[in-house]
Amino acid sequence: MTYRIFGVISGIIFLLAGCATSSFKVGNDFSSENVSKIVKGKTTSNDMVLLFGEPFTKSVISAKDEKWVYMYSNGTAKAQSYIVTMKVETTGTQKTLDVLITDGVVSNFTYTEKGTPYTMQVN
Repeated sequence: MTYRIFGVISGIIFLLAGCATSSFKVGNDFSSENVSKIVKGKTTSNDMVLLFGEPFTKSVISAKDEKWVYMYSNGTAKAQSYIVTMKVETTGTQKTLDVLITDGVVSNFTYTEKGTPYTMQVN
């Protein structure tokens, strides 16, 4: 009888606990080394396409200005559910290159790259 109760309790705990893993990729990867080749006031929009390909998004800011965004993100998210708590871990990289183009020439840009693991505990 005690083995049967133990089996039922173990089954319930097994059903309440679980895990899920998901991989993701957004955008096209681009060379981080080419960022140093961008020269404000000299690099043209054609040069940008040669260095990085087509941007992830293009936005018209004004009659003279466009904003180009190159973005790449990939990684894995893993969630583990315990009876009362949940643990979520994400790993991967994220690169973003924001470029302001004025009259066909780069007038400003920013580049960020992140690649640290992140863990979150939920109670």
